[in-house]
Amino acid sequence: MEPASIRTRNPGAMWGISGKRPGPAKEHPTTSAIPLRWGSKTTIYLSDGTGQGNNIAVFPTYVQGICAQLDLWSNSKNYKDKTFKTAITTWSGGNNVPSYIKYVKARVPGIQESTVLNRAFWQGPMGIPFLKAQAGHEAGKPYPATDAEFKQAHDIFFGKAASAKDPAGEAPIAPSAPEAKPDTAGVMSTVWSWLKKN
Repeated sequence: MEPASIRTRNPGAMWGISGKRPGPAKEHPTTSAIPLRWGSKTTIYLSDGTGQGNNIAVFPTYVQGICAQLDLWSNSKNYKDKTFKTAITTWSGGNNVPSYIKYVKARVPGIQESTVLNRAFWQGPMGIPFLKAQAGHEAGKPYPATDAEFKQAHDIFFGKAASAKDPAGEAPIAPSAPEAKPDTAGVMSTVWSWLKKN
């Protein structure tokens, strides 16, 4: 069976529910804002043996999962403008931090534990390689999203993709402005249009 982050198209293995588990069922509706913004409707609780209540949001496409991954790193108070070491320690729940850092450093030339993960970092040459490295670490193997999917997600998130209406016919979205959280009401149409072309 494929790792959870691949099965759910969630390259960062992002949680879909924060706080107390809503009940004993394995699947619950997603409640966290960032996964909801990028199309997650379902969250699955994992039986990973850590006892941390780990869960994972399910995304319709890899592109949407990557957009959510980038949104969380760029905008969450837990990660935005933090050093790589501080952010990855928080992200991993303190689990296997030295090996996580080593894995990412081997795949992202130039990153140091003191590198600040700010907007310039995410828009620069280390942004996409970091996302890919994190996805590979979470999956335990190379992540199957293509280079084009990572770039498309990056372009959507940073407003380089064209505005479009979503399949439900909601209003068009404008590309996200610097230091603003993206308005993704119409991202579905952009994603679907791109997927149909490729």
